[in-house]
Amino acid sequence: MVGRFKITLLTLLLTVAGAVAQQVTVQAPRSVVEGNMFQVIFELENARAQDIKVGKIDGCTELSGPGVTSSSSVTIINGKRTSSSTTGYAYTYRAVKAGTYTIPAATLTVDGKEIQSKPVQIKVLPPDSNPAPGSNNRGTSSPDAQSASAGQNISANDIFVRIIFNKSHVYEGEAVECTLKLYTRYNSISGIQPRKLPTFDGFLIDEVDQAAQENEIEHYNGQNYLTAVLKKYIIFPQTSGQLTVTSGEYTVGVTTMQRVSHGFWGYTNVPVEQDVNLSPTKATITITPLPSPKPASFNGAVGRFNLESRLNSDRLRTNEASSITTIITGSGNIKYVKCPPLQLPVDFEQYNPSEDVRAHVAGNTVTGTVTSEFTFVPQSVGTFNIPPIEFSYFDPAKKEYVTLTAGGYDLEVVRGASTTVGVNEQSEIKQRATDILHIHRLNEGQLKAGEHTQTVYSASFWMAWLAVIIIAIVGLALYRRQLKLNADVVGRKTARAGRVAKKRLRRAKGFMDRGDKEQFFAEVLNALWGYISDRLVIPVADLTRANVSEKLASRGMSQPDIDRIIDILDECEMARYTPDASLHSPAEIYDETSVAMDTLERLKKQK
Repeated sequence: MVGRFKITLLTLLLTVAGAVAQQVTVQAPRSVVEGNMFQVIFELENARAQDIKVGKIDGCTELSGPGVTSSSSVTIINGKRTSSSTTGYAYTYRAVKAGTYTIPAATLTVDGKEIQSKPVQIKVLPPDSNPAPGSNNRGTSSPDAQSASAGQNISANDIFVRIIFNKSHVYEGEAVECTLKLYTRYNSISGIQPRKLPTFDGFLIDEVDQAAQENEIEHYNGQNYLTAVLKKYIIFPQTSGQLTVTSGEYTVGVTTMQRVSHGFWGYTNVPVEQDVNLSPTKATITITPLPSPKPASFNGAVGRFNLESRLNSDRLRTNEASSITTIITGSGNIKYVKCPPLQLPVDFEQYNPSEDVRAHVAGNTVTGTVTSEFTFVPQSVGTFNIPPIEFSYFDPAKKEYVTLTAGGYDLEVVRGASTTVGVNEQSEIKQRATDILHIHRLNEGQLKAGEHTQTVYSASFWMAWLAVIIIAIVGLALYRRQLKLNADVVGRKTARAGRVAKKRLRRAKGFMDRGDKEQFFAEVLNALWGYISDRLVIPVADLTRANVSEKLASRGMSQPDIDRIIDILDECEMARYTPDASLHSPAEIYDETSVAMDTLERLKKQK
């Protein structure tokens, strides 16, 4: 009796838990064109509803429902059989008036329990302002989307790529979300291939990893288009003024329908592939310079950040290593933020700090952490003070600079076990014993008369003086030359441009040998841009393809050579983000880059 009661109670609890855990899934389009029909389906898993109540959708008319559909599936894993079923309740509506509306929660009764769905938004788009013939003024909306006819002229307004910024005015260094979206009047797109990647002159960029997204209908410039997101970036402007982003060039495959006659049997439509080359589009954004004066501790951080600092121990021993860790967290251009320097006492031996940057895209910005560890070794005994670290950033939301401080430590340093008094004192005594020697006096008669005269007038004496004078003159000339070189910043950058570029190319070859394509193309791109910047004396912020082409042409370089250099830059940028889309292998790119640098070197020598 007790056992039967336990089984009944367990069954009841499982039944209640199943009813509570049961959820209703709503399947509905996110957008629909005015005048079109659409369906809303409420789905239940492993259950059937005894009753269903749905509310009215504003701006839409209910035509029919509910239509009940069901499906089931069986899976067998390691001999274990599981089955599931889904029941759907479909309602058909017609969109009557453009606007954004809410599909209200539906109430389903399952085993005497009421379960509600979640409200869902739907957007009703206005019809096309000038619909194409035969489109019934319903615009581009599945299943009424247009299908191109064979030989039909597809215009630039039918298929294009649009650049969309989430902000039209930003500050230098402020994060901007840039979306490349395909707009098409046709639902018969078989594929899209990039021929030239977008360009972001004057920006630092981070590509956003895009998950597969459902295509949406969007009303733009009086027309309805089927849209798909191609790429999404977070970009950071590096200079003020008007900056332009170019979408790149693409080839889109459109399936057209060709009408074929079968004589007595009539006509049939046969699908035919048609490639459409999309011209690049451009979008401009206004960049506002950062206000002046800038704090002394500002190093280009734009966004919103926090600063903290940690010391391993405030009691140390001489010749024992310790460290202070500074951590900057926040969102903005975090990947390009540098931790402020740490001011240590002169009695401390300081090592180069280690830095770790961890950042990822979050929404329409980049968030992360920059951690720097400053390792030092105290050399003297005593009490020392390490001043606080100061870090400043610009907050675009507040339109002002914010200064943060962290740390500030008093350290007590005691004598370490490896520096005993006896050893030090013994070494000091030994040094003193050999540091100053006694002056030995000559006995009378040891210096013969005339010996000093012979030494002064000897040939070796004058040769030694002549050598000293020559060395002094040469040293002075070299010193003056070094001063002149130090003053000539442009000259020094130009002189070392080749060495820096070759070093980066060697590093790129290492990545190529290891098969790391992304790092290879990034290193080649940095090497070529840096080389061009130093050779042509163009600031990095002003480096654009137009400026480079103009400078090279003014220095007498032929147009084919200029085009070769620009093509290498374009292909490296394309391959950096989509390595498989590169038209040439890394070895070919490496050889082409070497030839381009040799051409620039010969141009310099001719000048």
